[in-house]
Amino acid sequence: MNDITETRPWGSCALVSYIPDPLGSFLHGLRQALPGEDNSQPHITILPPRPLKLPVEVASQMALKILLDFPNFDVELSKVRAFPETNLVYLEIGKGKGLLDKLHAALDRGALGHAEEFDFRPHLTLGGPVDAAHLAAVRRHAVTAWNSFRSARRFVLDEIVFLWVSPDSPHGEWHRLWSHKLSTKETTGARAAAATVRTQTC
Repeated sequence: MNDITETRPWGSCALVSYIPDPLGSFLHGLRQALPGEDNSQPHITILPPRPLKLPVEVASQMALKILLDFPNFDVELSKVRAFPETNLVYLEIGKGKGLLDKLHAALDRGALGHAEEFDFRPHLTLGGPVDAAHLAAVRRHAVTAWNSFRSARRFVLDEIVFLWVSPDSPHGEWHRLWSHKLSTKETTGARAAAATVRTQTC
């Protein structure tokens, strides 16, 4: 998880989705084997870290309300890449990238919006930043390890976790405030149909 340099009286937040096993355990081991300061549980960032503009209780309820409109969906991890701006080694997203973009766009507005340093590109960070002199070797190592993984690289993204850094936290530790299970497509469709009926009868 990236650091936040700008502070607010209500701390900072981020939304992520953690990778289920067996894929998650494999990626955790790979992350531990690569250089980098952040070797946290493998995850896809949905809303990158940002200072809160409102009390965390209000902001988290806003995020939860938005998530209620999204069903779960398949995500597939693809090729090993490196960001040229930061020398971070990552796995790009194949299937599911468009839905991740839509989810981020829905959340990154209003009181939850933030001027992000880089354009949002769905990915899973493996390691880094890596010294430029060693980047090619580190990437080759990641490619070899990734190619050795024989289980499914696709999973259902069905849970979003709201993370928070308290403004009083001396070391900037991230805490899980809640996790939300995304609904099935059938449930979301039924809720949308019910909302349409209510609108038409009003």
